[in-house]
Amino acid sequence: MHAAEICPESDLERRIVTDPVWREGVRYGKPRPGHPEGSVLAHIHEVLENVDRYYGDFPTREELRLIALLHDCQKSAVDRSRPKIGDNHHARLARKFAEQHIDAPHVLNVIEHHDDAYIAWRQAEESGDWERATDQAVSLLEKLGSDLPLFIAFYKCDNRTGDKSQASYDWFCTLMETRWKPE
Repeated sequence: MHAAEICPESDLERRIVTDPVWREGVRYGKPRPGHPEGSVLAHIHEVLENVDRYYGDFPTREELRLIALLHDCQKSAVDRSRPKIGDNHHARLARKFAEQHIDAPHVLNVIEHHDDAYIAWRQAEESGDWERATDQAVSLLEKLGSDLPLFIAFYKCDNRTGDKSQASYDWFCTLMETRWKPE
């Protein structure tokens, strides 16, 4: 697949998908657990299909498309010799890249934190420390604040791709229902 196969729906999307840094970033990836589709671009196509499937008539569709285009576009920029945390995590790098194209704090917030719920769940699955995972998830709920509905919508679209388990999404949604107090 080539980046040109993304059909931009706006001038902003066109600027993003023609940016050489984005085009290089979305070529990254090979088939692996959770992502049998391989490249970031192939994953983006699946996420965009889910945006249309689940949120095609929603006012947030345009924002969800932007998040889909940008959320994983910097996986190739991660320094594999260092821990994939903080400024060396693909989501933080994606947010930094996205800031060159958009000025929408709620979209940038979701891009930056799009994997945080999954990471908390995965660490608990591996360690058995569900108390820590719950604390991390509650902290994420606080960071997201009023951006939580957009985050949940994107999480659904992102998580229903490849061969991903729905367990992390279900866990976070259950926790959210018991812990989130809308502003």
